[in-house]
Amino acid sequence: MTQRDAEWVTERVAVLMTPIGKAIVTDPAISYGLFLGPFFHEAGVSYVTRIDQRDEEEALEVALKQLEWSSRRAEHTFDQDLAEVHAAVIARS
Repeated sequence: MTQRDAEWVTERVAVLMTPIGKAIVTDPAISYGLFLGPFFHEAGVSYVTRIDQRDEEEALEVALKQLEWSSRRAEHTFDQDLAEVHAAVIARS
């Protein structure tokens, strides 16, 4: 079987749930025009995508905090250097 053929192979996945649980998800599936199988498939893909996005967002937040810290440090260092230059200019006057 080629990789292209494998893309079209499907497998059945059984999902066991109570009748009430099934009733809860049937109405939204119907409202989207989906049978339960495709509805669960789309829901699963959406869930995994949200997890990936959350991981990316957390990594960006860490990077932003690091950038903010680095910027404050660079600004502090620049202010110190500027004060030293100013003091040296005044000392020469």
